[in-house]
Amino acid sequence: MRLRGGYDSNPLFSTGGGRGSGSIGSAFIGTEVGLIAAGKQDDITWNATAEANATRYIAPGIDPALVVKLGLRGIMGDDDFRVISTTSFSEIDTYNTKSMDLAQAVKLESIKGKIKWFVTGEIGLSRLNQTNIIYQDFLPIPHQVLRGTIIPGVSVILSKGEVGVSLNLSMRRYAEELDLFGYRRNNERIQPFLFARYADGDLSMFASVSQLYGIWHDIDFTNVNTTLFDANLTWRPKPFTLELAAVRRAGETTFPLSPITIDTLLTAKGTWQVNDKWSLTAAAGYTDSVYLDSPYRATTYTYGIGAVRELGSGYKLGFDLTRITGTLLDGEKAQGYIVASSLSKSFAPTATKPKGDLVAKPAM
Repeated sequence: MRLRGGYDSNPLFSTGGGRGSGSIGSAFIGTEVGLIAAGKQDDITWNATAEANATRYIAPGIDPALVVKLGLRGIMGDDDFRVISTTSFSEIDTYNTKSMDLAQAVKLESIKGKIKWFVTGEIGLSRLNQTNIIYQDFLPIPHQVLRGTIIPGVSVILSKGEVGVSLNLSMRRYAEELDLFGYRRNNERIQPFLFARYADGDLSMFASVSQLYGIWHDIDFTNVNTTLFDANLTWRPKPFTLELAAVRRAGETTFPLSPITIDTLLTAKGTWQVNDKWSLTAAAGYTDSVYLDSPYRATTYTYGIGAVRELGSGYKLGFDLTRITGTLLDGEKAQGYIVASSLSKSFAPTATKPKGDLVAKPAM
């Protein structure tokens, strides 16, 4: 559990979109909780996760930011044949985004020697409502979409990693054939993947690259043909930890002129465990959101420093300072600072000492 408070000089910008660099700053208080439970019996294992956080601003007129995430995963079988079931739910409610996503996925896999065969089937229901530069308020009716996905694939298991290929075949059907602006958003997508993972001692890496082909039913939307990727690296040469990530992905949008967004995220974080009590962090990030079929894009740069003090008995006291700059959808430059302190508590409801930190980690 974590209690965080401080001052944000431009909260409307830093919470994900912004309405101008002249936004009035505000003190804020945030509460977060993350819970993990797991069990095993014979060849069945399961785990459940729950995260929730809320940020409330003191200044009037700024809506609170609320996020809830739930997950349940069950695994049955062995290497010869394994069934993995994953249920996920998320809900976001901020001043410019209201969304819900519910998904159920079932994965079947079998390992024969060094070859792993797998196929995943998923069905999901999403609801999305956003403000944008053209329609300044939320839509009267949110976009509601049902999606179905099947992902067959094969990989080769190596001594310290895995290399494989897969094919993502999906379709999306909207509850309303025409949205508020008269666009048909139904679409089909084909996305071949190449992926690899590696782990050895203090070093672990994952990378995937894919080509997204999307066909939209509206003639005013250009079909999509773009390269996406996802890569991360963690290196732990004690007493330091370095975490790097690079992601380029497709994002859903209600923006009337665009079928989807292409979002690029680059992050770097370094941690120095000074001693048993103190750790120092430095982080930097870049986000670029391109709205296809339109001239609009938004960019954000973040960088900051922080310190954490171990107080004992599972308590931690943290301090952080973050600088945010960028360009909004309307081309206006924006900037802001966040200075905050936090108190967190990790705990285990049983006598077993947790192997990891159960504190939910918020996005910067």
